[in-house]
Amino acid sequence: MSDKPRVQRISTLVSQLMSRRGYAQMIAGEDFHATIGMAVGGQLGSAITVGKLKRGVLQIYAADSVSLQELNFQKRSILKQIQKDLPQSKVTDVRFRILTK
Repeated sequence: MSDKPRVQRISTLVSQLMSRRGYAQMIAGEDFHATIGMAVGGQLGSAITVGKLKRGVLQIYAADSVSLQELNFQKRSILKQIQKDLPQSKVTDVRFRILTK
């Protein structure tokens, strides 16, 4: 048994740090928000908050019920835009909910 310190690659350490601190999730959230904003337009885009991506389903929170209804009407175009702009995210569906405070 030697007392040598275990050497790790810097890329492994950075990856671990990003996952522990949630930085990757924040960056991905900003990318999703920008893509959805392009798909729905500026006014509706400012009324949403992007939630978690879990098993291919992206949660999107609307500020009010009117925005929620409009998002539901545009669901197909939003999903296509996300799949086109962010194919590495592997989003298969989007779900909309009202943001509760």
